[in-house]
Parts: sequence; structure tokens; C-alpha cells
Amino acid sequence: MEVALKIDVDTHQGLELGVPRIASMLESEGVAASFYIAMGPDNSGRAILRVFRNRGFISKMFRTRAVSMYGARTILSGTILPSRPIALSFPGIIRDLKAHGFEIGVHGYDHVRWQDHLDKIGEPGVSNELGDAFEAYRAILGEAPRSFAAPGWRTNDAALVALDAMALDYRSDTRGIAPYRCIVEGRVLATPEIPTTLPTLDEVMGRRELPDDGAVRDFYLSLCKPDALNVHTIHAETEGMGQLEGFTALVRALKERGAKFVQLREVAAQLNRKKLPVCEVIRTTLPGRAGWISSQGPVRIASE
Repeated sequence: MEVALKIDVDTHQGLELGVPRIASMLESEGVAASFYIAMGPDNSGRAILRVFRNRGFISKMFRTRAVSMYGARTILSGTILPSRPIALSFPGIIRDLKAHGFEIGVHGYDHVRWQDHLDKIGEPGVSNELGDAFEAYRAILGEAPRSFAAPGWRTNDAALVALDAMALDYRSDTRGIAPYRCIVEGRVLATPEIPTTLPTLDEVMGRRELPDDGAVRDFYLSLCKPDALNVHTIHAETEGMGQLEGFTALVRALKERGAKFVQLREVAAQLNRKKLPVCEVIRTTLPGRAGWISSQGPVRIASE
């Protein structure tokens, strides 16, 4: 069983508090992981507008206890309270991750703008978001990023084409079942897509009642496929803070089952791009998540 932990960092608080806690635990357990960090401002407070756009968002906020989990400063960031830089506030934390062997990728620039307004900002807006994010990454680490993970698993044709032109090692923008290549208006893109395959904890909390950490652990163990790559996205603001104990229990249980933890860059290095299936990227919804996400769609070409 291969398990790739994809750790998304969406907020100032997540990078400041959640990331060091997760990294410390993973290092003590001898577990590899990949971190994807939002490189720009924390405008989390503006996400409250999803109440009016996404059916089920407000009920999910209550079920997942989002206010107590994220804190008032994050919930109001970019609205009543000014936004704070995420990556550039804590360059030392990011450099420490690299020094300890963790993979670091880009999780967009302004997470809320990308997730909520991707279709409105058009090609120029996509280009600006990517340019600003990649520049911040280079300023902190002194090298170009090699991977990208879309905020909120939302992408479109303009974003897919723009990222493909950057010749990255891979992207992780969608939900799906296995690595593939995307097709956009009949054009097969070169960059491999490695989708998230498992539900996130907030989705699980948003759709069912699991009484304790043991139930959460057993639920995830039941979903992990023994002969496949299992890509599990966690969040620094969730598993890195209030849910760290339960996440630690899951990691230890997977180790007991003989799981091999891999970084997504290791997965990408082993892929034969020409043998990957070519799939459409479609929009769909998921239980426990408000609004649409991008997903691996039908296979158009089995392999080249």
C-alpha cells in the first residue's frame, strides 16, 4: 500500500501553528509528506460569501466547528481585520521543511480569489496569480517550484494550459482515482495530474457522525486500497491543530499495516507519461463539500 500525504496550507495560522506540529509528528514517525503552501495573502474572511453561493456551506461550518477550529482572527481576515501574508510571514518555517526533507509545492497565491473567482479572473488573472505565487516561492527557497496544487480542487482550461506551459513535474489539482494526463479542447497536456483519491476530514465531518478518533481512523483504513496509490489531502488548519491526535493515530495505524509513505514528487518521477490514460477534467460535487470541484473524468485515450 502506497500512501501520499498531501498537506495543504491555506492560512497564516495554518503555517504558523499547524505546519510545525504536523512536521514534528511526521518526522518523529519517520513519515514522508508533501506540503503545498498558499504563497499570498490570507483572505479567509472573504470565504464567508460562500454562504450565498454554495448550498450547504453554512451547515457545514456548524458541523465542522469551523469558527472554533480556525479562530476569529482567521475567520475575519481580509474583511473586518486586514489580511496577513502567509508564506512570506514565515519563510523560516518553509526553509526548515525543505531542510528536513519534506517536499514543498505551490498552493496558489490568493487561495480565496482562486477558489471563488477562478472563472471570473480569466487568462490574465490566472497568469497573475501563478506569477505572484511562483515569485514568492523563489524568493523564499531560491529555486523554481516543480509542482502545483489548485486551491479548493478548482481548475479550468485557462489554468490547465498555463500550468502546462510551465513544464512542471506534475500537478495535483483534481479529485480522482489514479494519475492521468488532461485533455483540453482536443489537446493532450504533457504535465501529469496526480489527483487526491480519499475524502478530506472536513468532508467526512460534514456528512457523517464519527464518535471518536478511533472511528475516524477505522473509516480511513477501510478506504485505503492495498494495491494502489492512496493520496490523502489533509489541512494544516485541521489535522495540524485540533485534529492532530486523530491524524497521528491514523498514521500509526497505516504504518502497522505496512503502508509505504511516499512524496508526490517520487510518484511523478516514476510515471511514464506516454502510458498514462488521457482524461477529461469535469466539474462535480462531493458529499460533505459545498460547491463544485474539478474531477478526473472519462478516459479519452487509454495510452499513447
